[in-house]
Amino acid sequence: MNKKKDKDKLTQAQYQILRKQGKDTLTAEKWIKDTGLNVRAFNQLPVQLLQAQQAAHALLTHNRNLLTTEQIKTLRAFQRKVVNKKIRHKLKPSSAYPILNISNKINRQLFKQHKQLSQQSITATTI
Repeated sequence: MNKKKDKDKLTQAQYQILRKQGKDTLTAEKWIKDTGLNVRAFNQLPVQLLQAQQAAHALLTHNRNLLTTEQIKTLRAFQRKVVNKKIRHKLKPSSAYPILNISNKINRQLFKQHKQLSQQSITATTI
C-alpha cells in the first residue's frame, strides 16, 4: 500500500503519537550512543558486557589521566571486540570482569581524591 494513504487513514491523535514515538526513539538512540554503547547491539548483548562497554567508554573519555598504559590497552582492546560483530557474539559475560575491575579501581581512586579535597576544604573553612 501507499504510505501516504496509510498516513491519511490515521487520526490526528494517532499521527501525533507516531511522531512522538519517532522523536523519542531518536532521543533514546542518541543517549545510548553518547554513553558509548552500540545501538544495534544493545538488545543482543548480556548486561555485563553493556556495563563494561559503558565503563570503558567513560574511563577513556573522562578519566584517562588515572589510567596506566596497560589499562588503556585493555580497555581499547575490549572496545574493539565489542564493535566487531563477529567477535561480539562470541564474547561471554565473564570477559567484562577485567574492565569492570579497572572501573572499580579508578572509582576508588576518584573517591579517595574527592574525600581528600573535601577534608581540605573543611579544614580551610574552619581556620
